[in-house]
Amino acid sequence: MTAEHCPVCNSPLFQVGGQLRCPRCNKPVVIVKEGEEEKTAVTFTTLGDLEETLLARINECNLELREEKNPSRAIEVGTQLNMWLSALERVRRIQRNIG
Repeated sequence: MTAEHCPVCNSPLFQVGGQLRCPRCNKPVVIVKEGEEEKTAVTFTTLGDLEETLLARINECNLELREEKNPSRAIEVGTQLNMWLSALERVRRIQRNIG
């Protein structure tokens, strides 16, 4: 356990494998210059929120594609689905890189 605290939940941070981690949020925490702590907290929260939004959009596309009879519209929905999946992959890559 370190003297530092999580900028999101204020739990004590632990040093694990060379990085600081919050056991409550189960996220890595990066210490930045004074005055930027709030920015760090927003980054972790924003990525999680974005992942949830993308998963919801992917589900919506899946449901629409399942019922779509018009081939042109199915292609449009498939294109949207591809876009959401690519975005989700990028978000998860970012989360792995900071985690």
